[in-house]
Amino acid sequence: MAHIGFLTLDFLGHLYPMTSLALHLKGRGHRVTFFCLADSEAFISQAGLGCRVFAREGLPLGYAKKVSDELGKMHGLRGVRYTLARFAGEMSAQLTELPEAIRAAEIDVLVIDQFFTSGSTIAEHLKLPYVHVANALLGNVDERLPPISFGWGNQGHLIARMRNRAAHLFLRAIARPIRTRLNAQRATWGLPAYTEFLNERFGTRPQISQQPPGFEFPERILPGAFHFVGPLHNHENRAATPFPWEKIDGRPLIYASMGTLQNGLEWIFRRIAEGCAGLDAQLVLSLGGNMDPAQFSDVPGDPVIVKFAPQLELLKRASVSITHAGLNTALESLAQGVPMVAIPITNDQPAVAARIAWTRTGLVLSRDNVRSDTLRASVIAVMSTPSYRENARRLQAEIESLNSLERASEIVESVL
Repeated sequence: MAHIGFLTLDFLGHLYPMTSLALHLKGRGHRVTFFCLADSEAFISQAGLGCRVFAREGLPLGYAKKVSDELGKMHGLRGVRYTLARFAGEMSAQLTELPEAIRAAEIDVLVIDQFFTSGSTIAEHLKLPYVHVANALLGNVDERLPPISFGWGNQGHLIARMRNRAAHLFLRAIARPIRTRLNAQRATWGLPAYTEFLNERFGTRPQISQQPPGFEFPERILPGAFHFVGPLHNHENRAATPFPWEKIDGRPLIYASMGTLQNGLEWIFRRIAEGCAGLDAQLVLSLGGNMDPAQFSDVPGDPVIVKFAPQLELLKRASVSITHAGLNTALESLAQGVPMVAIPITNDQPAVAARIAWTRTGLVLSRDNVRSDTLRASVIAVMSTPSYRENARRLQAEIESLNSLERASEIVESVL
């Protein structure tokens, strides 16, 4: 049995799938250790997994929350730039402290979040086998298709291809500080320099994606070692969340959440409440922790508003999910056969929303088009049009057939 090290982003949307995979590997007899920031120590330890904190002084407790609070107020390319700047800023601590910590722990293989950008460089330096996991939307670059932060579809005409190429060049340009810092370290360690960086990090090593195959554009070219395994969900690593179940009155349920990162835009929550008021349905609004339900005491329609909600349990009852199009919420909705109204904000959410539109499992509203009337019309359309529910159930059946955690564990074990 192996000692498996995990490198992941310190946000719940990444921690949930990675700890689910880690618990499954632990159940197969392996020893598991996460190398993380202080913000994730309690979450990982409470899940019963090993944890070693790095950068405790340079990136102290509260750092990840500060980042998420700032990102929660942003949208579009401003959020993308901010996220990439944070990645670049964290790399010095990763490259300085992690090699010795991983070596001292006698790790046999690394499981690396696709967006833990220094991970493969550290693994190559330590001569360790590694596997990447796409906890967010897959980050592999295919210049024939839209990049990860843009929400247009997969049109193949000339103008679309030119637009795709320009967008990829733009993302490569704003990611240049990351590549420059990595190449400086790679030179010190005697490793070849990255030239285009984004795909080179993955090399020929196995990659695992949470997406089911049907939730990706069919034209995409991917390496042979890329695997769509489906959502890495395990309810055991979800702490029980208090919820006023007595307020659920039996009407069709609308569940709305903007996730735990892009949840600082108060006006969007207000538009959701206003748009759902008066419908023959009950709205549950989960704020994601950044705001207080008391701020919304004046919204119409008497929705159930909470800081945090037991999302999986509510989705089992929901008729429609209103979401920021974070990959985990989108996949959890599809795993329950629930169609969506997507309001993407930043980072990979526009591209997730593009796949919701392409699979016809919901409708997409741009942030600039979120008004109470447009929101209401979208919710009514999704709830009253059977094909949205049918398409969501088609992907639900695909997800149920995948045996995701078992397959992902086998892929990790294959590199030992």
